[in-house]
Amino acid sequence: MGKGAGVNEGQKMSRPGTCFKTVAWALLALLFLYPMLWMALSSFKSSNVEIFGHPFSLPHQISLVNYQKAVRQGHMGAYFINSLWVTGLSAAAVVCFGAWAGFALSKARFPLRKFWLALFFIGMILPVQSYLIPLTGLLETLGVHDSLWALILPYTAQNLPVAILLFAAFFVSLPAELEEAAKLDGVRTARFYFSILLPVARPAVATIVAITCLNTWNEFLMAMLFIVDPAMKTLPVGMIAFEQAHNTDYPALLAGLSLISVPTLLVYAIFNKHVIRGVIAGAVK
Repeated sequence: MGKGAGVNEGQKMSRPGTCFKTVAWALLALLFLYPMLWMALSSFKSSNVEIFGHPFSLPHQISLVNYQKAVRQGHMGAYFINSLWVTGLSAAAVVCFGAWAGFALSKARFPLRKFWLALFFIGMILPVQSYLIPLTGLLETLGVHDSLWALILPYTAQNLPVAILLFAAFFVSLPAELEEAAKLDGVRTARFYFSILLPVARPAVATIVAITCLNTWNEFLMAMLFIVDPAMKTLPVGMIAFEQAHNTDYPALLAGLSLISVPTLLVYAIFNKHVIRGVIAGAVK
């Protein structure tokens, strides 16, 4: 009886602490979510007067006029398609090349292997401003300047170091018996990679897809420098042009910003659990 009473007393003592943690986490979540909620609610307000006169109140009337302005006058539809192409192709290229290079660095033994690993690590810490000028000359030499490829190629290269190191760490963490069993069954390297390793590496793939999508979808500097043609602009640069043309129409601007935020929220919601698993799997090993 004494032992059971002690357990119940310990549970009662832990309840206030649990409640406090729950309330603290809820307040922290509200602190981060409130600016986005305010932006979404303000995008439905009718005018600047309503936003500045009643900044914390709900909209007097729900209307999609501001979203229509953002799509039609701001050309958000065309910019959205451009961003979708750039983000999708960049993520696909990063996963393909990053997984293959990570597999080679984790399983193969060749000269200067550690040197290549260190080189990819350096690629993670170099600021983009340090190679903008030579990158501009390279894109002009390749003949892809002022096209979507002027963004896809740099975005792929920019996200590859993280992908390669994460895939290499993930593949190293897999048991060696898996590869040995495949060799005993006569499975060749290519089949072992595509049929066994890649399906197992879904957490790492999801992590890289999410990181690449978030990085490329919101990237502004290279998109502004390498794209001149208005028809080729992506959403962040398109929003700047829309803001300059409608610098007093804040409800329409907030509607455009809300539209830009939706894909990143969806990517995070879909890949959240996989991202955490992938990062933990790579970091622990």
